[in-house]
Amino acid sequence: MLSSPAFRRVLAKAWVIIGFLAISPSALSVDVVKLSNSGICHTKQSPWYEKTKNFKAFASVESCLAAGGRLPSKAASTRPVSSADQYDRSMFPHWVDDDGDCQDTRAETLINQSLVAVTFSDRNQCYVTTGKWYDPYTNQHYLDDDDLDIDHKVPLMWAFLHGAKDWPVSKKRAFANDPQNLIAVKNSANRSKGAKGPSQWLPEHQAYRCQYIGDFVAIVRKYGLQFKPNETRVVNRQLAACNA
Repeated sequence: MLSSPAFRRVLAKAWVIIGFLAISPSALSVDVVKLSNSGICHTKQSPWYEKTKNFKAFASVESCLAAGGRLPSKAASTRPVSSADQYDRSMFPHWVDDDGDCQDTRAETLINQSLVAVTFSDRNQCYVTTGKWYDPYTNQHYLDDDDLDIDHKVPLMWAFLHGAKDWPVSKKRAFANDPQNLIAVKNSANRSKGAKGPSQWLPEHQAYRCQYIGDFVAIVRKYGLQFKPNETRVVNRQLAACNA
């Protein structure tokens, strides 16, 4: 019976199991990439590698990703830094007080664009609090400065992404405080616009749109900024419609 074929098959299987168990755990884990139950590919460099007990093993990161896995969030975030990521509003010194009268660019814009004499919240007349402003974006009048933002017709970030990135600080400062580029508007309108150009955003007041586009283009040309090719096509169509 000990020499029967059935016994020999059982004995062979036993030797295979013994040989498998004799392999050290470290040998089994060489170059193994763990695909966790949550779908993340963990290499040995991952801080969660040892903690991941339930996994499917792969020989490489590539094969793990090909099977539908993904990298941990920190690894996935190592993408090239875009120009938008490099932008910071502080790169454009704004709301400055060049004449030293305590009224910064925001205050002077409110004073100059109010339809009536403004009032101030302080004795030194530094901070505007009330007046009467016409907002062409919404076609409405406003009496309280808290309702308003000072909008850069050509947004600072838009300028940064269209040629201003490498300007000297002096030019960025001039651009950020240029009265031609500033307008007091309803804060919600300004915030809906964000950093968009006319190919992506136009004022809700349709009768003002052509003037807005013309003002935008004039400032772009004044400072030597450049529209992207797809933006140029859209803006040219807009201007053609305005001139029709």
